[in-house]
Amino acid sequence: MTEPLLNLCREMAGMSAGELAIVERYLKPVRLKRKQFLIREGRQYDFIGFVSKGAIRHFTWRDGVEKTCNVNFENQFFTDFDSFYHGTPTTNNSVALEDSVVFVLSKSDRDLLLVECPAFERFSRMVGERALQQAAERAARLTWDRPEDRYLHLLEHEPDMTRRVPLKYLANMLGVSAESLSRIRKRLASSVFS
Repeated sequence: MTEPLLNLCREMAGMSAGELAIVERYLKPVRLKRKQFLIREGRQYDFIGFVSKGAIRHFTWRDGVEKTCNVNFENQFFTDFDSFYHGTPTTNNSVALEDSVVFVLSKSDRDLLLVECPAFERFSRMVGERALQQAAERAARLTWDRPEDRYLHLLEHEPDMTRRVPLKYLANMLGVSAESLSRIRKRLASSVFS
């Protein structure tokens, strides 16, 4: 099950078979049932996760309201950067949206891996840069795009979101109510068939 992650290491950082074997030694599989938490708010997010199978939903509570921040699917990384790098308790929760398998790399193991396999530093940097770029793009879309345009972007660029994430969580991520998203979907569907 580590093969997708090792393929990414090979493709992005040109790691050799020996380097891949080193990386694989540090990965720990975590199997989660649907609705099972991987991390809860108030704890330290001291690992980087890679979704091998399934979907992990990340959410927080604000003023008594649950807000879905993101959902990660197969072949995607996730962590809480502030908690991971600064050791602070996270304000986020991560829960399996489906039965899932996540490979985790603890901060301490990551530090050892960076020494033992310098190519992993290059890979980590590339993954981190990609995550920052995606976060910046998501923030810009939330700031500037209309909700309908945000939904159309998901349809085109992240179709798993629209197929595998329940409407209430999807609406949350788009910054609209479930009712508004339902109206947007109906309006788009009727324009396709008119």
